[in-house]
Amino acid sequence: MEVFLTDSVALTAPAPGVDATEAERRAEQFRRQFVPEGMPFVLGEDGSYDWVLNRFLRSLPTSGVRSAHSWRAYVLDVVTWARFLEEYRGRSVLEARREDLEAFYAARRLSPAPYRVSAATWDRLVAALEKFYRWALSTSLIERPLFGYERLQPSGEMAVVGAREKVSRPGDVRFLSLPRYVAFRDVGVRGWAPGGGEDAGFVGRCGGRNAVFADLCVTTGLRLEEANSLLACELPAVDTSDGARSARFELAPLTTKGDRGRCIRIPHRVLRHIRDYVEAERCVAVQRGAGRGAFAGPRWIPVRAPDRRGGQMRRPGGRWSAVVWADLNPAERSRLVEVDEAGEPVGPLALWLSERGAPMAASSWESVFDRASSRCRRLGLDIEASPHTLRHSFAVHLLTELVRQQVGSMRDGAADMRHNAYRRVMGDPLAHLQKIMGHVRITTTYIYLDSVGEAQELVDEAVKDLAEALGEADPEQLLAELAATR
Repeated sequence: MEVFLTDSVALTAPAPGVDATEAERRAEQFRRQFVPEGMPFVLGEDGSYDWVLNRFLRSLPTSGVRSAHSWRAYVLDVVTWARFLEEYRGRSVLEARREDLEAFYAARRLSPAPYRVSAATWDRLVAALEKFYRWALSTSLIERPLFGYERLQPSGEMAVVGAREKVSRPGDVRFLSLPRYVAFRDVGVRGWAPGGGEDAGFVGRCGGRNAVFADLCVTTGLRLEEANSLLACELPAVDTSDGARSARFELAPLTTKGDRGRCIRIPHRVLRHIRDYVEAERCVAVQRGAGRGAFAGPRWIPVRAPDRRGGQMRRPGGRWSAVVWADLNPAERSRLVEVDEAGEPVGPLALWLSERGAPMAASSWESVFDRASSRCRRLGLDIEASPHTLRHSFAVHLLTELVRQQVGSMRDGAADMRHNAYRRVMGDPLAHLQKIMGHVRITTTYIYLDSVGEAQELVDEAVKDLAEALGEADPEQLLAELAATR
């Protein structure tokens, strides 16, 4: 049982026994099946099509799961379960029983290291199984929950597995202080020596590109796919005429989680570094790719006259039509290539390119950060980070600053803040951070509260000042009441 990813473009490439015309006909026939690009599918060891698992995967986009990253997470979890049943229990996914789940738990959670998975990983896997078996019930593939028990979730949905570990909790938010981030970027990512300056023994590549990417993530809070989907031509210009230190940028909805879009601010300093990368390192990568003819072929989508908003895109059949970048998803953006008046490819529009000129895959950044973390450890720096760590770092530092500002405004206008002191101190900054981070629920933003080391101290101090200024109840009593509302 193996997992593959849908790639309709690959079908257009001639293969032994299949000429270009036949390949294009097959690709067009496949596109008419409305299978999204990047949709996983499962084949048995003999190449047979697993119709149950694949029907479930095909249902994900219309079941609220629209991210290709989420599709891959679901298929890996469900296939792990299916392989276990097939190889160790002799059953299919539609024949599973409660004792199978118990055996699976023992294998995944009670095995010795390094085979044992964390509680968080187990809970994620159970969530995938619950979604799969709810789908199987709704499509009448099974008549009742196969595990012998069920319960209602707070949302009212039925949990057909119900095997989450109640004691497991999300771990502490992993974030870096500013000095630790700088050390990670310069030593781990850029390849400098711990004491500063270049390290002659560093054998890594693209350190400048990687450092700029890290700076963008830590100063904007972008998710990995959001940052990786940017186009070089759509970035805002550096304009300091109004005294601003950052530029407003609207993230395209299709590049964000849940297709919600949002506005971010990119610091001018980071934009300047990105421009330096574009004019130097990226330019060299484009020349390398063009020199070996890497930008020709059916995989690429030709675009002419691109600007910040959009351009002219060549559609199937050779027709040119206007396109707005905001209407393109990450997969489409990674295939855009600028062409000149003669139709010859100039280079990809994607901002982040590999040494060979190809757009960076999101998974490649994970490898970059893993290598940087390993380098830090080898050099005696206990620093480990991923792109999402930088998003958390942005949130924690921003929330700290927002709390400081809110406390200051409360002190300035204490007479207007007689009630709900804690909500006013923390509620407004949290709501602001929720919008910046693109969270649907403010409860998601709450995870950063415990990471703001001085938040409670600031709140306590602010409430005490307010209570004394307003002549209200005893400060300790007021604090106790506020603590009970957290």
